[in-house]
Amino acid sequence: MENIIEIHHLEKSFGDLKAVCDLSFRVKEGELFAFLGVNGAGKSTTMNIITGFLSATSGTVSIDGYDILNDPIKAKSRIGFLPEIPPLYVDMTVREYLDFVYDLKKTTLPRKPHLDEIVKLVKIDAVQNRLIRNLSKGYRQRVGIAQALIGNPDVLILDEPTVGLDPQQIIEIRTLISKLGKN
Repeated sequence: MENIIEIHHLEKSFGDLKAVCDLSFRVKEGELFAFLGVNGAGKSTTMNIITGFLSATSGTVSIDGYDILNDPIKAKSRIGFLPEIPPLYVDMTVREYLDFVYDLKKTTLPRKPHLDEIVKLVKIDAVQNRLIRNLSKGYRQRVGIAQALIGNPDVLILDEPTVGLDPQQIIEIRTLISKLGKN
């Protein structure tokens, strides 16, 4: 298996505060990888650097062989990202939002079958015609995961996907993540 994510000597400073210090690791294709640590340990900062939303002070990030700084379009096109707070447009229905993200990502897969497959996979088919504002936190997380899956990215990065969910929703999201990890 080849490395799909490679991080070498990653550092990020905010003034005098060092949020990430000399971090290096590799993730191979098909692996599930998790960051564990206390609040303020640099987990979200690292994920934001990997996805290209934040630049590093030093070090390199490569996604599927593409450097996030030197070839950001190719690197980012291989990433699906769910930030800690999903970027949802609450005045849209679930399906309208997924159509919007499909266009935003310039996805070339057949629209209806691709979105239908994702909606079924994350179990939001029953709410796809509802306004996002009327959904529970659990369903909003599922919509966030659905948008991250659009385009069948090689890398899926989820930042605290179960935060704020009830115990049953946590089990469901973890089961979904485990299922996604098999593919």
